Amino acid sequence: MTMLVTVLGATGKTGSLIVAELLARGLTVRGVLRRPEAADELRARGAEPVVADLRSDTGALAAALSGSDVVINAAAASDPQPGLAEAVDRDGAINAVKAAEKAGADRFVQVSSLFADRPDEGPEFLHRVLRAKQASDLALAESGLAWTIVRPGGLTDDPGTGLVRLADRLTVAPGIPRTIPRADVAAVTAAVLDEPSSRCRGFDLTSGTTAIAAALAA
Repeated sequence: MTMLVTVLGATGKTGSLIVAELLARGLTVRGVLRRPEAADELRARGAEPVVADLRSDTGALAAALSGSDVVINAAAASDPQPGLAEAVDRDGAINAVKAAEKAGADRFVQVSSLFADRPDEGPEFLHRVLRAKQASDLALAESGLAWTIVRPGGLTDDPGTGLVRLADRLTVAPGIPRTIPRADVAAVTAAVLDEPSSRCRGFDLTSGTTAIAAALAA
């Protein structure tokens, strides 16, 4: 039986790349999106579109996640307006965790952010966003799901290289990369599904010199 992976934020810049990675692996993919007009494009790519909102009733969101073996949350506030990070990155993500549990999913992979586990060390202008992500990351880690939290550095639209730097906590210093192409984040997010050691683990991620499979296995 083919694994069903549901991606939240499936039409976002990173989410759409994650959908592509999963489809390339031959997995059955469901994409959750807020805008019904984007459904046809997602369907044309080979994924099943479902219209739902992270901020909707938990039961309604659970219905959108029904039958999922894995839920991947790639949704994030795309606007710095006050309250949006708390609504999406904190409350919406926590609601998604609860909905995944209610839907009977086994695995939940969350795309978070570098410094989300230590917000005060991140850039000052991102403190609110990082604290919001920290809250939902903690809620996921305390859930009954087999979880993985991917904490990428600054996201770029550069082509992926397949080479990363990955650790439970990376040293961040001048001259050391703090960014990573979205394509490599998508590749790592898909690859954790095949790596048992990534279960119940969170890790920082930036561009580096180690192949993704080797970095995850290490």
